[in-house]
Amino acid sequence: MVRGELYVRAYRGVRSRWYQAAQQHRHGQIRVGAVTRDVLLETPDTRPASEIDAAYRNKYGQAADALAASPTAHAATMRIDPASSSNGATGLVR
Repeated sequence: MVRGELYVRAYRGVRSRWYQAAQQHRHGQIRVGAVTRDVLLETPDTRPASEIDAAYRNKYGQAADALAASPTAHAATMRIDPASSSNGATGLVR
């Protein structure tokens, strides 16, 4: 999480199936344990790339280099935003 926003990167870059589907549909679901939430997937024009890199390294250590140091993964960065449900609740619990 960077600046209160959640980001994800596709390890294999913009050609990965996951990233292509996310680009096409612009929505999805995330699940943590038994909780599932609807989300919107955005590709912002300006990204805090160095802060995202630092967050990956802070959480995963050297294993994060494949996502933090890779131009391929950088190009496939998406922000995950909460989607409103029919009852007005937002999709992410922050």
